Amino acid sequence: MAKCWFCKTTKGKRYCSPLENLLCPVCCAENRLKKIDCNDDCRYLEGVAFQKKREEEKEFSSLMGNIPHGQHDDIFHDIGVALVAGEIEIFVRKKYVSGNINLTDQTVYEAYKQMYQLHFNNQIPDERHSDNFFQELEKLYFDNKKKWERNANHEKIGQLFLRLMISIKSMSGGRFGEFGYLNYLKNNFGNINTDGQYIVEDKFGNKIIRTVKS
Repeated sequence: MAKCWFCKTTKGKRYCSPLENLLCPVCCAENRLKKIDCNDDCRYLEGVAFQKKREEEKEFSSLMGNIPHGQHDDIFHDIGVALVAGEIEIFVRKKYVSGNINLTDQTVYEAYKQMYQLHFNNQIPDERHSDNFFQELEKLYFDNKKKWERNANHEKIGQLFLRLMISIKSMSGGRFGEFGYLNYLKNNFGNINTDGQYIVEDKFGNKIIRTVKS
C-alpha cells in the first residue's frame, strides 16, 4: 500500500479527493481543514470543527469582499503593495519548489489568514509550533516588517494578505487541483535577478518587471 502523502512513513489508508492521494488517519486528523480544502461531505470531518471553520471562513469572505481586486482598482496597482507581495510570493515559490515542506494552496491560504490575524490582532495560532511553513513565513514577516512598512503602511500590509487569499481562491482548483496558485508562482516567478527584479504575468497576460526595495 502507498505511503501517506504528508508523513511519507505510515501507510495511507484514507483516500483524500482534494489531494488525490492517500493519507494515514493521523495526518488526516491533523491537517483536515487546515492544510486541506476538505469536501463538505467528507465522512472524516468532525461536525463541531467543521462548523467553526465555516463561520471563520464567512468572516474572512466578508473581509476579502472589501478589498479592491478588479482590473482597474486592484490594490496591486499600488507599487508599494506590489513590492511586498512580490517578496512574499517569491518566498512561497522557493518553499514549494524546494519540496522540503509539503505545500498545498490551502496550506498557504491558511498561513496568509493567520498572518492577517497576527498583523492586525497580534493573534498567534496555537498550532504554529507544528506548522513549519507558518513558522518560516512568520519569521519572514518579523525580519522584514520595518522594510515592508517603508513600501506600504500598516493598513495596506494587512489588506495585502487578504488580497493574496483572493488570488488563491481564484486560482486553486481546476486541472491543477490543490496546486493551482502554487503552480502559478512556480511558472511566473522563476525569472529573478540579483537586483531583486522579477518578471510576473497577470491574469490578463500582461508581463511586467517588479523590483523589491531593500
